[in-house]
Amino acid sequence: MTEYLSDFQTSIFDTLKKAINNPTSYYNNLTKTMMLLLILFCFYWLIRRGLSKSHIEPLKKIRIKKKVKNSFFIMLVIGVSIIWINALNSLAILLFLLGLFGIVLIRGILDNILAWFIIRKRHYFRINQRIEVNDKIGRVVTMGLFHFELAEIKNWLSSESYTGRTIKIPNKDIFDAELFIYNYREPFVRQEVSYLIRHDNDWQGAKEIISKAIDSYYQEELLPSMDSQLSDKWKEEMLPTFNMSLDENGITLFCQFLVDYSKVASVKTRLHEEVLEGFNQQDNIEFAVLEVKQVD
Repeated sequence: MTEYLSDFQTSIFDTLKKAINNPTSYYNNLTKTMMLLLILFCFYWLIRRGLSKSHIEPLKKIRIKKKVKNSFFIMLVIGVSIIWINALNSLAILLFLLGLFGIVLIRGILDNILAWFIIRKRHYFRINQRIEVNDKIGRVVTMGLFHFELAEIKNWLSSESYTGRTIKIPNKDIFDAELFIYNYREPFVRQEVSYLIRHDNDWQGAKEIISKAIDSYYQEELLPSMDSQLSDKWKEEMLPTFNMSLDENGITLFCQFLVDYSKVASVKTRLHEEVLEGFNQQDNIEFAVLEVKQVD
């Protein structure tokens, strides 16, 4: 046993001595490794760029990106192993493969820790900010070393209200998923209300009623909540915009307006109440009813 260990140690020292005396082969392998990394990175970048420009559904696109990432990592491991297998002794190869296996096992943990560091240092988002990631919307309630938690909003609800559920999302998802932050700089977003009325109705009168409701909201709620500096920055976006479409179902009046992201549901409710009250007071404004004809 002692002789075997002695021979084993001598073999290791001989291998290291040869590497020191003849480093050329190692430099060649390092060059090949760098070229392999560069080629795989270029292909990976091109594929990700193509996916970003494609019209694939967001969730499906995220799954494809993860599969591509894992495939390229496996190709890298195999390629590096082939390059270095002739330059290393059996012990070094074993240690190398064990190291790669360990990296694979802890990669998710390291990615989460790295993402946590980036979230903290680059201020991706903060506690109480509303964000959307992987088609999940919620308010950030905690930010941990491995995941962050959202108080879920909307989902199966028709209004932007809290569902009562908490979602745990791995920190590393910020690397692959699109991240939308509602109040990164300002708390305001644009929203839209629409009303479908009959073809023979007074659409000018309907537009006037909607304008009156929007103007009341702007004067009583929006403008008092905005300071002068913020108002100047949002000067163009502050003005509501009206659009109209005409089809066989009727005349649709659209109105887009600025609103605090946390008050979307309440503001829409207020506008609907005022518009419905105004429509009900007019005999020549009625909502269009879609007719269903039965063919015998």
